[in-house]
Amino acid sequence: MHTVTLVATDLDGTFLNSQKQVSDLNREAISALKHKGILFGIASGRPVETVHAMLNQWGIQDSVSFIMGMNGGVIYDIRRRTKEEYHLLDGKVVLDIIHFYQDMDVIFHVLVGDIRYTSKSTPETRAHAKLFGETEIEIDLESFLQDRAVNKLIIYSDPAYQPKVIERSKSFRRYDCIGFSTANNLFEYCDPVINKGYGIEKLCKHFGVNLENCVAFGDEANDIQMLEKVGMGVCMKNGCDAAKAVANVVSEYTNDESALGHFLKEHVLND
Repeated sequence: MHTVTLVATDLDGTFLNSQKQVSDLNREAISALKHKGILFGIASGRPVETVHAMLNQWGIQDSVSFIMGMNGGVIYDIRRRTKEEYHLLDGKVVLDIIHFYQDMDVIFHVLVGDIRYTSKSTPETRAHAKLFGETEIEIDLESFLQDRAVNKLIIYSDPAYQPKVIERSKSFRRYDCIGFSTANNLFEYCDPVINKGYGIEKLCKHFGVNLENCVAFGDEANDIQMLEKVGMGVCMKNGCDAAKAVANVVSEYTNDESALGHFLKEHVLND
């Protein structure tokens, strides 16, 4: 493995355990990265604002150098307090997608910072928003999206219903957006250029490091491009088959067993 200068990790299903918390082993490992001068950061589908706000809660604020949000559409340098956004999705495109799915039993969300604007607010969606550090507001998306661009559209459904959403998505094809599953209850659309592989390239350019000197951790389909791009891509034992197929290493541990911490200590920190 090349000398490691940057480590990026997905959050849900990877760095965080099932209770959306950071384990002691993961916390100790990323703190040790800082002492070795290795950059560490989060690569998430969440907005950078919500991730940034939760760093203190997780007790890792001093160990994190960057946040990649919106599946690669936004990067935030914590030390410099600079934010860069790329390839927003035009509101008219978002409305076309909404119209295509509007007869289905789904709820639509768009995010602006840590505000989740939704087509329908329910106790379940409000609890979901709170879990992710977001504030949910029910709004008429038809008028809200006129003359507005956003990072992405989220289609929220019951996990048992998502196979129907995925099947419907196969009939929706256009050049200016791309859809993919990010959790068992979430299907998202963004600009086709945007993915975590694109985001990790932007991060490397921003910090002046090489992709082959990066390690990335993930578990889901939206992590695939990032795992492919870096010198060492590591998939969790609990990861999906597609992510495992492209990873250099499939951990023998799950996210609930601190897979990231084990790998860093054994292969990067040499503890």
